[in-house]
Amino acid sequence: MARLLLVLFALASLALPFALALAEPADPREGAAIVFAPWTSQAEAFARIGEAGGAVVRAGYVPFIAIAIAEDARSFAAAVREAGAIALLDPRALAPCTTPDRMP
Repeated sequence: MARLLLVLFALASLALPFALALAEPADPREGAAIVFAPWTSQAEAFARIGEAGGAVVRAGYVPFIAIAIAEDARSFAAAVREAGAIALLDPRALAPCTTPDRMP
């Protein structure tokens, strides 16, 4: 049983990057869910997004997720990843993790 669980965990770990790739935002100019490491504070996440050329439009229930927009999609995606973002996702994929009443 333990061996089966280990195999299932390994398969799930391999599938996660593909699932995240499919959920990437079509265009960060229209909004992207930016996910940082869980120990990232909300203030730090907002600052990193701003420094990367984006603007936060909505906060998440958890401090390390924020919805942001950016004019220059390519440079923003690269800059925010360089600033420590784990993933840029379609904001609709993380809709349950955000709330419209927690604006910065």
